[in-house]
Amino acid sequence: MDIHGVQKLQSGLLRIIAEGAGVADIAEALTKVIDAPVIVTNEFHKIIASTHEAYPRHSFIRSNQIERSNNPGLCRINLGSNINEAYSFPSYIKNETLGFLYIIEEKADSDSTTIQRVGEAASLVFAVQLAKEKEFSLSEKRYIDAFLFDLLYGNMESGKDIISRGELWGWDLSQPQCVLVFEFDDYDYFSGDKELIEVLFDSVQSVMNELGEKPVLTKKKGEVIAILFKSKDSYQEQSDYTKLLTDKVKNLVQTRIPSRTLRLGIGRIYKNPKEIFRSYQEAKVALELGKLMDSRLRTPFFDKLGVTKILYNHDRQELAELYKETLGDLERYDLVQKTDLLKTLETFLANRCDLKETAKVSYVHPNTLRYRLKKIEEILTINLDDFDTKLDLMVAFKIKYLKASEIEK
Repeated sequence: MDIHGVQKLQSGLLRIIAEGAGVADIAEALTKVIDAPVIVTNEFHKIIASTHEAYPRHSFIRSNQIERSNNPGLCRINLGSNINEAYSFPSYIKNETLGFLYIIEEKADSDSTTIQRVGEAASLVFAVQLAKEKEFSLSEKRYIDAFLFDLLYGNMESGKDIISRGELWGWDLSQPQCVLVFEFDDYDYFSGDKELIEVLFDSVQSVMNELGEKPVLTKKKGEVIAILFKSKDSYQEQSDYTKLLTDKVKNLVQTRIPSRTLRLGIGRIYKNPKEIFRSYQEAKVALELGKLMDSRLRTPFFDKLGVTKILYNHDRQELAELYKETLGDLERYDLVQKTDLLKTLETFLANRCDLKETAKVSYVHPNTLRYRLKKIEEILTINLDDFDTKLDLMVAFKIKYLKASEIEK
C-alpha cells in the first residue's frame, strides 16, 4: 500500500468516527482493509476492541519488544497460553498515551513497511476516538464520583434522595447492601501501582459479572470499593456467598498479579442506604485488622471480628500494659532460655485446649506437651484449667498481633 492508499485508509476510518461509530467498529473496518487481526487497548493494556478470537475484550495483555533493527515496532504479545508476534503503535495526543494498537503478524511474507505506515496512520485515528470516549467517560464519572463520595462519607441525609440519585445509573439502593474494600499491600500511587488498580478493578468486575451481580463499583487512590446488594435469604447463606465471591477475586488477582498481596475488608449489611457509610468504615477497619492478624483472619468480615475490633479502637498504651501483665514474663523467659513456650501456649489455645490435638499439630509427645504447659503455669503463676485465665490469655494473643505493628513492647 503506497502513501496515497494509507491516506485513503485514514480518511475512511475518520469518516466512520464522524458517523458515530466506536473503537470496535474502527477495528473491524481496519481488519477488513489490511486482512490482519488487530487489537486495541487502553493505556493500561486492557483490551477494548479485538478482531482476534483468542484476545477477548476486557482481558489484559502483556507485550515484550523484539530486538530487530529492521522491525522496530515488532513485539511479542501474550494472554494466557496465546502468544503472537504483532506490531505495536501507541495512540497518543499531546504526549498523553491513550492506548495501543496491535496489528498481529500472521503472514510470514507481510510487508513490514506497509504495516508501519498503516499502523501509524490508524493509531492516530484511534487516538481521536479514544480521546473522545475518555472525555465523555470522565464527564459522567465526575458526577458519579461526587455522589459516591457523599454516600461513602455520610454526607447525604435523605434516604429517598440517595435512592433517586442511584436510579440515574441503574442502582437500586433501596435494597440491603454491604461494602467491600480491596487494596494491595504497600500500594504506591506515584509508581506503576496505578496500573495494578485497573487490573484489580477489572478483576472484581469480572467476578461480579460471572456471578450475575451488578454492584456499585468505584476506585479511590489505592482502593477498589464495591457496594454489594444482599441476594441470599439467610445471614449464613449471604456470608458464605460473599466469602465465595471474595475468594474468586483473590484467586483471579493472584493469577494476574502473583507478585502482590491483596487485602480486603467486608462491612455489615444495612437496609437503610444512609448507613452505607458505616459499612464502608467497617470494611476499612476489617481490612486493617486483616493486615495485622494476617492469616488468622482469612476473610475479614467486620461483624465476625468479635473482641478484636474493640481492642483495635482501645487505648494503645493500655493494651501494651495488659499484654505485658499477661504474657510479658513468658516472652522474656523464651528470650533468655531460647525456648518457644509462647508458641506452645498459643497453639494450645488455638486448638481449644485439646492436649492430644495440640501435641499432634506440634509434632511432640503428649508428655512433652504436659511438661511445657506445666512450665508455662509456673512462669505465669496461672492455672490453665481456669476459664477466666484462658480468656485473658486469648485476648493477650490478639493484642500481640495488634502490637506487632502498632504497639511498642
